[in-house]
Amino acid sequence: MSTAKLPTGIHLCYESFGDANAPMILLMHGLGSQLLLWEEGFCECLAATGFRVVRYDHRDSGLSTMVEDGDSYTLADMAADAVGLLDHLGAKSAHIVGFSLGGMIAQTFAIEYPDRTRSLVSMGSNTGNLEFGVPSSEILVALVASAPDAPGERVEKDLADRRLWASPEWHDDDHALATFTRYAARSIQSSDAFNRQFAAGSGNREEALKTLNVPTCVVHGTADTLIPMSGGQRTAAIVPGAVIVLIEGWGHDLPAGAWPHLVDAISTHALNVEAALSGCTTTGGSNGSS
Repeated sequence: MSTAKLPTGIHLCYESFGDANAPMILLMHGLGSQLLLWEEGFCECLAATGFRVVRYDHRDSGLSTMVEDGDSYTLADMAADAVGLLDHLGAKSAHIVGFSLGGMIAQTFAIEYPDRTRSLVSMGSNTGNLEFGVPSSEILVALVASAPDAPGERVEKDLADRRLWASPEWHDDDHALATFTRYAARSIQSSDAFNRQFAAGSGNREEALKTLNVPTCVVHGTADTLIPMSGGQRTAAIVPGAVIVLIEGWGHDLPAGAWPHLVDAISTHALNVEAALSGCTTTGGSNGSS
């Protein structure tokens, strides 16, 4: 893994897979997660479809900069971090793929930087409209409950929470436990950092999304209880020309059983865009090279 030192003073930990000269797919993870959410096997499978795949830790997560207590930031700030990462990597543009909070950041990236966006894939996310894609009170209480400081107890909370929104058929307790153990050994996110990320995700993006002019694919699971399917359906209805892929039985996690479906959805969309760009067909977004 490497570190990108941005002009803003933010440092982002990242890792790259695949051909460095191929078009880039930039993966954005969700609230309270780390780049480890995008497992190596998943990244390698996605890279094998013809892309350079980059995963990274957002500010306030993993091995990236932890913001000073008392400071706050927005989705626009987090999207600007991603632009800084593209600059560091020498990429003019990328296919922007975000899951959950990452989907909100990805949407904001596409809104703010359409010339840097080859395409957008919004996964397991919503538009910020509180009438769509909102969890039940039980799920929300579990999500925002303070995590213990002790690593072992933190892992147990993460695992218990995951069970509430995991894919019913694909969830593997042992695998999830191993993942959260790696999280805890690598970095412990403070409650303040979690709350800053949570606050950044607030706000309704619908008016801006209605004017979005980049090729957009919305991917959502029919079994998602954290951000229910209506969040994805609303996103696809709002963004002009967006296509939606609903994955039967997928919850709000990235288990290995879902990888073939997710890799297919992401790569098919990105490859279609690449074909259109190489054929000089304008479908929105950037036609610059990565």
